[in-house]
Amino acid sequence: MKFVVSDLDGTLLHSHNIVSEYTIRTIDKLVKKNVNFAIATGRGQQGVQDILKQLGINPYLICNNGANIYTPEGECILDKRIPKKIVTEILKEIRKNNLFYSAFLNEFYFHSKDEPVEDFTSRPLFTEVAVEKEEDIPDLNKIIVSDDNPKVLIELVNILKNKFSHLVEIMLSQPTCIDIAPKNCTKGTGIENLARIFNLTPDDFMAFGDGENDLDMLKTVGHPVIMENSQELLKDFFSNVTLSNKEDGVARYLEKFFNL
Repeated sequence: MKFVVSDLDGTLLHSHNIVSEYTIRTIDKLVKKNVNFAIATGRGQQGVQDILKQLGINPYLICNNGANIYTPEGECILDKRIPKKIVTEILKEIRKNNLFYSAFLNEFYFHSKDEPVEDFTSRPLFTEVAVEKEEDIPDLNKIIVSDDNPKVLIELVNILKNKFSHLVEIMLSQPTCIDIAPKNCTKGTGIENLARIFNLTPDDFMAFGDGENDLDMLKTVGHPVIMENSQELLKDFFSNVTLSNKEDGVARYLEKFFNL
């Protein structure tokens, strides 16, 4: 394997925004062994900066589920968007179902002014924009919908897929989070783009993931690995399983596979 790509939440991260010291040391050994390392995440570039500081590296980033790719220098070399008209229709459908959305375009974070949230400091690197109506929101890289009740999100996913699956990519990244990305933008297409940049094939890649938004990436690479804590959907497709994220599953697997 010439390239390792990892999801973040539920995969590389031990807990919310925290990378364990063991994982940090293991990634450092991997990179020093001249194996390329990249991150593939549903987050935007701004949402991974603290994690990069912990890792102490500047890898390629596949962000917003493949809608954006950034070089180690921070240059955006791919910027795919959901057209404004489609954005408006989707956001109205979300509000029709009594849920709220978080909408992203590069460093801008849009939300409804009606959302009963007082503290947006969890996204300090984004420029927050509270909108009066959904028509005020431009083209987007990504939309997310979160709720503590997984059943509510499963119902909404089914509604959205029935109405919009021909226009956008819709998936459950976590049981409590729906990700919506531009059509034909997945972590898998991100891998294919990285392969072209490095004059490799997807078979040269190893990838780690735990959620539905990792499915296409895992199907694309030559060596897919899922986490013990993965969604059941992934366990139906892949038999190569490592320990859970809280047991440093990615680092444990890399250490053994690459003899680090």
